[in-house]
Amino acid sequence: MARSRFLRILAFGVSIACLSPVAGAQSRAWDDASRGLRVGDQLVVNFFDSDPDEYETHLVITDVEGSGSVCNVLVYDSDGALLDQQSYFLPIFGKVNYNPADRIKSKLFKGTIRIVSDGGNVAAQYWQFYRKPERMPFNTAIPVSDGEGAVSLLCQHFVADPKIDAKLVLSNPASDSAVTVAVTFYLDKGKQLSRDRYRIPPNGSVIIQPYDANEGLVRTGLAYCEVISAGKITGEYWQLSEGEKYQVALPLEVIPKRLKDW
Repeated sequence: MARSRFLRILAFGVSIACLSPVAGAQSRAWDDASRGLRVGDQLVVNFFDSDPDEYETHLVITDVEGSGSVCNVLVYDSDGALLDQQSYFLPIFGKVNYNPADRIKSKLFKGTIRIVSDGGNVAAQYWQFYRKPERMPFNTAIPVSDGEGAVSLLCQHFVADPKIDAKLVLSNPASDSAVTVAVTFYLDKGKQLSRDRYRIPPNGSVIIQPYDANEGLVRTGLAYCEVISAGKITGEYWQLSEGEKYQVALPLEVIPKRLKDW
């Protein structure tokens, strides 16, 4: 009896999803948003801190389809200036390791690393190791973000505190136009803290520190990042605590465009 009732409910739910244009569109939107977030032919490391004396850095790129594609790696500073470009032939189902310091040497800057694959989808990770032994607890690895970008991104958790080195990093994947982004910080219970606009140059990036953006208030919450002009964005959140000896880095979540019926 219980099994037949469950099957009737399941069939009803499937029929609603198939017949309702809103439900179907919502489902497709979520599918589109979740597809290829960590695997694709355009990927990005949104925060790259070039300081070879401080860090050992590696970008690992892997062929996931057995296509043996040509992979192009491009390094930009935060203003969007191209500082390095290198191409690799990926081994079939193999990987390559790009170490920016091998080519950029001692140049100091903050920026992004973009990966463009010609011929197949790839996956990638970015690793950052501190050279000083006492800094080893802050060693960090992060999966890359979808390089095509999105119009809305979510930072699920931020900390605004002078004792915490927290940064929200947003990048512009377009090479020919700037993008304007509105970043809204909310408390955990939904009360708005602040809303500011930021202009990101082509191929550039911006670093937003929650403590400064919220005028020195010590708070935790979440942040919505929304394009308010034409274009798309990619992003990451980094958080380091000297007192608690940790560092975390996470790609921001893509928010699918919702069709509202109210």
